[in-house]
Amino acid sequence: MRGGVYLAAVVLVGGALTATGCQKDGCVGGDDGVCLPPAGCPALPTPTCSAPMLSVALIDDEPERVLGPKSLAARGDYLLKNDQIRLVLDAPDHPHYLGPSGGAILDLAPLDPTSGDQTNTIYQSAGLLPRDAVHYDTAQILSPPGQLASDPGAYVAVVFRGRLEGDSRVTVVTRYELRPCETGVRVRSDLYNGAPTPNTLYLTDGFFWGDNGLAPFVPGEGLGFIEPNLDLLHIDQAWRQWPFLAARSQSTPQVAYSAVSCDRDQAAGFNSTTLSAAGVPLGVTDPGDGFHFERFIAVAPGAGLEPAVAEALRVRSAVDREPAPVVVTGTVVANAVPVDSQSGRAASLLFYEPAFGPDPDDPTRRKPWNEAVPLADGTFSVTLPAGRSYRVLPYAFGLPAGPAASFTVAGADQSYDIGDVSITASAHLTVTVESSPGVPASYAELVMIPVDAPDPNATPPSVYSLFPGCIPMLGPPDGDAPACNRALTRNGRFDLAIPPGQYYVYATRGPFATLDRAEVDLGAGQSTTLSLLVESLASSLLPGGAISGDFHVHGGASYDSAIPDLDRVVSFLATGVDMIVATDHNVVTSYASTLATLGATQSLTVVPGVEQTPNILWFYVPGHEFPRTLGHFNFWPLVPDTLAPRNGAPWPELLEPGQVMDEMDQLFADSSFPVRQLNHPYSASKLGRDQGFLRAIDYDPNTPITGGTTFAANVLARTPGTVHPNLDWNVQEVMSGASRADWLRYRALWFSLLSQGFIRTGTANSDSHSLAVERIGYPRNLIWGQRDNTTFDVQSFDQAVLAGHVEGTNGPVLDVSIKDSNGTYRPDHNPIAVQPDAGLQVNVTAAPWIPVDEVRFFVNGKLAGRASVTQPAQPNPFSTQPITYMSQRFPLSTLLTSPGDAWLVVEAGMSQDTPPDTDGDGLPDLLDSDIPTRPGDVNDRRFDLEAIAPGVWPTAFSNPFFIDADGDGQWTPPGLQ
Repeated sequence: MRGGVYLAAVVLVGGALTATGCQKDGCVGGDDGVCLPPAGCPALPTPTCSAPMLSVALIDDEPERVLGPKSLAARGDYLLKNDQIRLVLDAPDHPHYLGPSGGAILDLAPLDPTSGDQTNTIYQSAGLLPRDAVHYDTAQILSPPGQLASDPGAYVAVVFRGRLEGDSRVTVVTRYELRPCETGVRVRSDLYNGAPTPNTLYLTDGFFWGDNGLAPFVPGEGLGFIEPNLDLLHIDQAWRQWPFLAARSQSTPQVAYSAVSCDRDQAAGFNSTTLSAAGVPLGVTDPGDGFHFERFIAVAPGAGLEPAVAEALRVRSAVDREPAPVVVTGTVVANAVPVDSQSGRAASLLFYEPAFGPDPDDPTRRKPWNEAVPLADGTFSVTLPAGRSYRVLPYAFGLPAGPAASFTVAGADQSYDIGDVSITASAHLTVTVESSPGVPASYAELVMIPVDAPDPNATPPSVYSLFPGCIPMLGPPDGDAPACNRALTRNGRFDLAIPPGQYYVYATRGPFATLDRAEVDLGAGQSTTLSLLVESLASSLLPGGAISGDFHVHGGASYDSAIPDLDRVVSFLATGVDMIVATDHNVVTSYASTLATLGATQSLTVVPGVEQTPNILWFYVPGHEFPRTLGHFNFWPLVPDTLAPRNGAPWPELLEPGQVMDEMDQLFADSSFPVRQLNHPYSASKLGRDQGFLRAIDYDPNTPITGGTTFAANVLARTPGTVHPNLDWNVQEVMSGASRADWLRYRALWFSLLSQGFIRTGTANSDSHSLAVERIGYPRNLIWGQRDNTTFDVQSFDQAVLAGHVEGTNGPVLDVSIKDSNGTYRPDHNPIAVQPDAGLQVNVTAAPWIPVDEVRFFVNGKLAGRASVTQPAQPNPFSTQPITYMSQRFPLSTLLTSPGDAWLVVEAGMSQDTPPDTDGDGLPDLLDSDIPTRPGDVNDRRFDLEAIAPGVWPTAFSNPFFIDADGDGQWTPPGLQ
């Protein structure tokens, strides 16, 4: 049974209290099941268009999904269409993400075929108590019989009736209405306080951006794209008022959104890249009182904010909130030549009212209003409020690209041409990449880094302060290629506009291929051409029968990823992985259509899966003020069901892990070998959403998991549902992404479980959400005995994973086996009884640009020995020959020095000591000062690897051998030592 205390994602602490008064129109006097909120924004006139169209339907067959990566319409949802947009409202029993029910905007997209849906969900919340999210119970379609779309006042609508999640006496009725020719939806919500006491309430739309997709914006002093720090304990400090909220995508399909209040001059809320709340200011609602909230939520195709801000300003003018806006035009030029903006990468413009004082461009005091992306011919058009003075600052590649210019606009509803806006010219780089001499690479990745290390005190490139950290920034970090400092090719050729500078340019095809590099120094307007060679080493590096796979990746269907599916799949192919488990958040995906489009169905195997990712805070842990979420877990193999909500994935909220596992049991495509993977077990929380399950419950790996010992042990040991205990995952991430500190902590947790007899396969996955922020295949898994099959067999693969026939690596290749007079053994969950002559055979190889120092041996979780590897006499990272670092036999008796059964794990990589536990949580702590950044010397062994996969510390690890020392056929865990 789902339950517990629900914490609304929108929590407010403090704030001014104002009485709302009582209104009786619509349902503000209470929901009797018959009342209807009138149409929202009644003062907004309906525009005209040449071919008006209007319809509403309950989806009961194959969903008519709109274009775009976030499109999730399912059978039972509501589809509203006109001649401009497509709108999907999820059914009350189809909750998504932060909403406790459906009744929210699930998909919203322009009809324009070049655009598409980029929303996750837009839902309602009210109040400052944890239980005050809106829960809708019923829905009703409104469509006047016999109406034509050309009729005056024609509309279609859906009305949702509900109440606050924790108090059914506070009712909320929301009406979504679509009219012909409009680029948005009119929304009105009526709230009534039927409780016997006053309630301090507000009502907002929660725009769940999800972290990395859309860039939200609100006009205001020191605001724009800048977001105040958002802390659940002090959300009042981030609370602001603004005339409208807008957001624009940082990837294709290019689309922008805006939300405007129609029944008040300013909306109130907070703004962040994770979640924005926009609505009615906080106020006291007396018993029997109510209020309404009207708004227009628009969507528009095109690059930048301008398309959506233009709609927002049009609405504000139409409802008499301000005079009609003006339109400002001009041309972006470099050396008097119009600039191709490259979809905003090489040119974009920020418009703002200047700051008072000596620095009119001070970002903490200026007042941004809009952003424009010029067309390919350099021309731009931007909509702004009338009667004000502005400055326009040009940007290119994430940094200011020229001086700001001032101008003033006077009367309303006029046009102004401000002439040319000058920027520094881009440089131009053409690169060809070959897989062998004369043969273009089918897929490859290009990486650029500056020759000189960046100034740590300099402001890095960003999307107007959002998503910083890429130098150079060829495109928005989370968008389509080129993104951050990277680009992809499907034909061996790159043709790129880049910021002028001196760079190392790399071509790479993953850690099991050679690497090539060239140096360029380009001034403004200059061009050059390079040719680079990258050859596969997989056949010589990988042991026979092994394939490489990444079991944790995200594409555009994930709420916190913006990379388009085409670039996502090309990135898989470019890094040389053989198989992928698709694990988008809370939605089952497969990339099947994209693979078919690329003709790559034989080059890459994708196993459909899901990452069940709770977002609603509900589970209380002693010593913590706020409740927590319990996740994240991957499940595969699954089968996508496009008729079902979330493509068949269950709603993961308000459940303990064992209950989530119970639900997933019914969905596995192959019930013989279902995989349940615990992801990043000790990852930190983000905006209160706990990402690491063991961290969320404060598990100390020095404490036995037995009932009654600690709160965390009790949680892990109990069975909250019908079948699975909470610790019944069968696979655990030991490496997740590039973080060395995380790897050491996750390893300690894994070792703790192994020593207690909880045998779990250890895996290594990228958890990549983009092309650049994390790197596909760094780390990855090598799965033994799979390439011998003529076709990929999911059952055989999953069986191998669950048996521990896996090595994790972010570069080195480690091949270990135990050999005695009776045979040869690889890591496996079955115990082995070995003869006295047993030896551990260790083979370590790597591409010439992957450094390795040593091999480490862990017995029962303790370091039992280490051995140095053989270094090449004259290391050349650009050699075409792999390096054999070790091929050596170690007598097993020298490692197993204590009596009794044991387990053994082998690692190979750069030297690594286990840090001390400085904070007393039972886990090793690697201080930030000990985590290496870019080496200062280009000849440093890590220099090139750090360029390709920043933060990666070369390491490979085996899964355990379980040694049955007395040969009784049983394996007894050593226990915590």
